[in-house]
Amino acid sequence: MSQELEPAAMAAASGEAPAPPAMAAAAGWSSLPCDLVRRIADCFLDTNDVDWYMDLRAVCHSWRAATDDPRKDPFDGRFHPREWIVLDDEVAQSDDTRVFVNIGTGRFLRKKLPLLRRYYLVATTFGGYFVLADRKRPHAARVLNPFTGELVRFAAPVPRGAGVAVFFFSGGTPHNLTLLCDSSRKYYTAVPDSKRFVAHSHNEFIYNYMRKAVVGGVYANGGGWASVANEGMIENLCKLTEMLQVEFVKFFSGDPFRNTSDIRCFLVDFGGKAMFITKAPGRVGVLAIEPDEQVLVPVETIGKYAIFIGHHRCLVVDAGKFPSVEANCVYYTLQVGRFAGIVKHNIGDGTDVRVSEYLEFFEQNNEFVFDTPRPLTIIQVLCSYTINLRGSELA
Repeated sequence: MSQELEPAAMAAASGEAPAPPAMAAAAGWSSLPCDLVRRIADCFLDTNDVDWYMDLRAVCHSWRAATDDPRKDPFDGRFHPREWIVLDDEVAQSDDTRVFVNIGTGRFLRKKLPLLRRYYLVATTFGGYFVLADRKRPHAARVLNPFTGELVRFAAPVPRGAGVAVFFFSGGTPHNLTLLCDSSRKYYTAVPDSKRFVAHSHNEFIYNYMRKAVVGGVYANGGGWASVANEGMIENLCKLTEMLQVEFVKFFSGDPFRNTSDIRCFLVDFGGKAMFITKAPGRVGVLAIEPDEQVLVPVETIGKYAIFIGHHRCLVVDAGKFPSVEANCVYYTLQVGRFAGIVKHNIGDGTDVRVSEYLEFFEQNNEFVFDTPRPLTIIQVLCSYTINLRGSELA
């Protein structure tokens, strides 16, 4: 009586090699129900892990068919980088590799971007876009979504000296690119079809004020910008500077090497609303906008979050996602001559303590570099992001 052969024995008898277990498993994964694949994909988009979403779509044809193609609707905000910052210190980058940090989930991502070799890097935006310039004259602007690979091409050349950027859209309107130039104190705007960037001039305070809103994420998503840009809010800030006995321009200055009084104000996006973080010798203030009267009121707690402020940038992170970062605290960099250290301010009890016994940074060519042994802590990495702001390669 003949016995039924095992699949492997049958394959051997016929001269065929048995299918590897990995291929058999892959065949099973590709037959997952479409609704289940979409639910998994939506989980990645909920945390703005667009790179994982793109990896999922690359697995097989059935998974691509079950999920939306980011290229079909460039205005679909689910595929736009929102929660990411790009580390731009020498430790974290090479010619075509960058390190990203998801400030909502605490995820670190090292990603290779070969396209960077073909363009000048002008700036990275709050959220994760790359603003590029064509290497050939007249150096037309480009904006890269590093996770989908979408490259928005602009006809207008990048203005010389631009080094801070914000890229956004509203509804079905064209993408809007705004570039700020510290040397001229002007900002420039264009849409993809613009033949040139339109220059806008303001006094130095308004420019610095807008710049802080851009690097803090307030201007980037429109959240809170109308409330911080109105005349009533400017008047309240004037009163605040008088109380702190500091010049209005210096209050929002982005140049730590020109204004060394260590009195500064930062704007941060906090859940779609703007908050002001003030830093004065021996005092840190966290202020929110009272919606009815449009006045600044002290914030007693920021809950599970922590705020990082440096000389150039600021950000809010979920402290529970980053080991060693304490909630309800403000981490700021304190300049001491040519050096700078990290201080933790506890919003609850108002105390300030040094994070380490030594000064973590020293000034070199108008930039703060690490003066500490490696490896670096997460607190040091996040503070490095806020204390420095790399200039444009085009400049």
